[in-house]
Amino acid sequence: MNGPCKWCHKQIQRRGRRTPVFCSLACKAEWQKTQKPISRQKLRTLYVEDGLSTYAISKLVKRDPKRVYEWLVGYGIQPRPRTWDTVSGSQPFHEKAWLEREYSQKKRPARDIAKDCGVTENNVLFFLRKHGITSRTMEQIRAEKYWGASGPANPMFGRRGGKNPNWKGGVTPERQAFYLSPEWKHASQVVWKRDMASCRRCGLKAAPGVEMHIHHRVSFAYSPVRAAPSNLLLLCNTCHDWVHSKKNGDKDWIEAVPQFKPVSAQEGTPADRPLRASKAAAGGSV
Repeated sequence: MNGPCKWCHKQIQRRGRRTPVFCSLACKAEWQKTQKPISRQKLRTLYVEDGLSTYAISKLVKRDPKRVYEWLVGYGIQPRPRTWDTVSGSQPFHEKAWLEREYSQKKRPARDIAKDCGVTENNVLFFLRKHGITSRTMEQIRAEKYWGASGPANPMFGRRGGKNPNWKGGVTPERQAFYLSPEWKHASQVVWKRDMASCRRCGLKAAPGVEMHIHHRVSFAYSPVRAAPSNLLLLCNTCHDWVHSKKNGDKDWIEAVPQFKPVSAQEGTPADRPLRASKAAAGGSV
């Protein structure tokens, strides 16, 4: 059978009935590099700037932590030195019986065990897998977790409506109806097209398994610009979480009504912008 190489397009002549795909293992390796579920820019943002570990990144992209480490090396991103020891006997959790008693029988969280031993949570999780101890699911963790004081002892008890600091004017039913309206459907189509289906903060392209959100720079509670494309930005799930987290100390990509400045398509494509766009470079917010 004859056919072109999928990578270098060189013509291949081989015996058999199956159409050849690659002319060499080297071409196959180069092609595989382009099939990673995460770009170099996104990986650098998560690993270097956001400080996530290879274990945390592997959960996001649903791959093995060792594979994430190989991507770091392949992309030329300097891996951080390991801060924990895997030599058996140097920590109590290296012994299966001890770890099984503390984690499985006493129901201690891996984070607490790690804190007592002066290591990271990933270190404890590593030895859970090494010893074949089944880790708890998120549903089990939530069922066992202590959620704080309940009833009148909780400072937030009875604080509803305007008494709650997270209250936005009672817009929940209105929000549900709005997101089903033709007005929102049109606005979201404009934003997706304008931002080229890419995260405005890190440049990650929309793809199967990649969760994208449309972010309101001015709060949804302010109805005049609720569906205005100039107030909306396309962000990936990770960047959207960052925008609303304490890590965003400068409140980038978040605007109060008086300081509102519309977003335009002329601000550049995601690839033209730095990983952490400043207010001056990105219209005042992420």
